[in-house]
Amino acid sequence: MDHTGLVEALRAMPPLPLVAQRVLQLVRDPDYSVDDLVALVRTDPALTGRILQLCNSAAYALRSAVSSVGAAVAYIGIRNLVRIALACCTAPHYRKAQNSPYASPGELWRHTFAVALAAQWCAQRCGHDQADAAFTAGVLHNLGKVVLSQAYPEVGFAEGPPATDHLQMEQRLFGIDHAAAAAVVVDSWGLPRDLRRAVRSHHDPAAVQDESPLPAILQAADVLVLQQGIGNPFPSIPLRVEPAVLGRLHLEEADLAAAAAHVHSELQRSVELLNLEGLASR
Repeated sequence: MDHTGLVEALRAMPPLPLVAQRVLQLVRDPDYSVDDLVALVRTDPALTGRILQLCNSAAYALRSAVSSVGAAVAYIGIRNLVRIALACCTAPHYRKAQNSPYASPGELWRHTFAVALAAQWCAQRCGHDQADAAFTAGVLHNLGKVVLSQAYPEVGFAEGPPATDHLQMEQRLFGIDHAAAAAVVVDSWGLPRDLRRAVRSHHDPAAVQDESPLPAILQAADVLVLQQGIGNPFPSIPLRVEPAVLGRLHLEEADLAAAAAHVHSELQRSVELLNLEGLASR
């Protein structure tokens, strides 16, 4: 597929459901209310049903079944409700990834969800007041990889000079990297500027100094998860969270270790949310 065809394929990715777009807008307000979120979720019966199924699953081990979104919030908390809602709305896109040496649907989704968890944790630790927006950026940042896997399902990692980073390797393989590819998708969807900027620049060192810390948060989260070997197509390429990123977020190496432990624990608790086939088909 040539570059023009690839860009057209990226722009053709179906947008998120309307309810998901409205959730994205709502959680960007650090003062959003539980009632507003519950009312919004209730407008979509399919999403409401998926949320109740997940809340009543073994993952949350509730003492009694819940039959309304409002009751679910009382048991699992608003942050978990946001996670479930955004996961349910974005998972169908990741299910469309093609199995290849570069990506597989299940591992790509596991990486994406782990980055969202890490971004949310880092945002809270560094005092950013939009932890849910950080989670949102996490679930969006890999959309470009879905289309790249579809466009190049037979890609092979040919021998050549060692690549210095993931983006350089992707440029060799596809003529575009996954951050630039995802930027085409989120731009075509008209998402809020700060989310688009974070997705586009989550590997860009210059973006660390942005007024918004979201690009730096997403950079730290992505590298942290790749270092754990989750969804890493190029394990031979060394990775580290740059000192400038840590400085921008006022984090230390010990914080990264704590974030990694948090992600590991949350992934173990999130079996239902990691079941891409079940999640996307509910």
